[in-house]
Amino acid sequence: MSLIEEGVPQQVRMANLACIGSHKVNGVAELHSELVRATIMKDFVEFFGVSKFFNVTNGITPRRWLDQCNPSLSQLIADTLKLPKATFLKDLYKLEGLLKHVDDTKFQTKWAAVKQTNKERLAHYVEVTTGHKINTKAMFDVQIKRLHEYKRQTLNIFGVIHRYLTLKAMTPEERKKVNPKVVFFAGKAAPGYYIAKLTIKLIVNVARIINVDPDTKDLLSLFFLPDYSVSLAEILIPASDISQHISTAGTEASGTSNMKFCLNGGLLLGTVDGANIEIAEEVGEDNVFFFGHLTPAVEDLRYKHMYHPVPLEEKCPRLANVINEVASGRFGDGGAYEPLLNTVRQHDYYLLTEDFDSYIQALEIVDEAYQNRTEWIKKSIHTTAKMGKFSSDRAIMDYALECWNIEPSKSE
Repeated sequence: MSLIEEGVPQQVRMANLACIGSHKVNGVAELHSELVRATIMKDFVEFFGVSKFFNVTNGITPRRWLDQCNPSLSQLIADTLKLPKATFLKDLYKLEGLLKHVDDTKFQTKWAAVKQTNKERLAHYVEVTTGHKINTKAMFDVQIKRLHEYKRQTLNIFGVIHRYLTLKAMTPEERKKVNPKVVFFAGKAAPGYYIAKLTIKLIVNVARIINVDPDTKDLLSLFFLPDYSVSLAEILIPASDISQHISTAGTEASGTSNMKFCLNGGLLLGTVDGANIEIAEEVGEDNVFFFGHLTPAVEDLRYKHMYHPVPLEEKCPRLANVINEVASGRFGDGGAYEPLLNTVRQHDYYLLTEDFDSYIQALEIVDEAYQNRTEWIKKSIHTTAKMGKFSSDRAIMDYALECWNIEPSKSE
């Protein structure tokens, strides 16, 4: 509990200082708050008592992340609920009124048309920016996040490579049954973060190969969109069919892009981590696609990797095959990727080998679900309808009431 980390030089323990100096301490999702109480600040909980520690799950503003970025959907909701936009944009729980329209075929058609328009808008942006044309009838799979090993963009790109290798091994007849897919990455890496930079390099070089392969280019394409920004996110998020939030369990405090995607009718593929858990509680686990180990297992798995390692080829043959293909030079100089590949071969702190098979299985379930377009649209509508909890208005109110004891008052 000391404020000072002894050593040469001595350092201030900023988390301890923040805890002592704060009126209240909270995490930004239920899982995160529990980890704060049970592990990170356990001694302080015992010293100060549990009343100092509470939870406020993050929220997003629907004014930007629904109305501004997706005006067509916002208008469709207003017309369907017969409410002014301001009513549900200020009280997002009003979206639950959409539930009575889930089985309405005319409404489903309108909902799907809005999604298609947003996909065409993104396709136009990509063509103008990169010169590439996109099949807008394909599933749009999006991961947009800060580049970091714990967020596991590496797991995603290894999954894309596995999909490519699987397609290459198929007969033309088998390929006719495959769900076409366009995968989008975007995000920024810290200037000195070498592994993150290598991940970007790998994504870009894999795209250069698979986007021109005559055997597969109509079934799988890949883009790392440059110059990621909020403005680009406002184009990507409304266009997504599925978005990936795949951090190692226990490493993502909350996440808010997951909320943005779901509010715009994109379904969620993810680990049981951060706010993914609470989104599933709200929208129903039938409408999300979970995979991977749970938080309590993570430390034991890391211990086994460190002290009882199993050869990658034996533990996860499909991932071993992907890594061997990268190392062989199939996607550019294999030697350049060695530092990145070794993060999996050696210590695998973020447990890609443990979760890869479960991840691929989840992707297969997503493909199967997407083939039933009516049920997919129903899941999309249901997801948007149940996102009321994740408004920043609710988060601000939680802070006001539970932290500062501020009573709300209505303006004139």
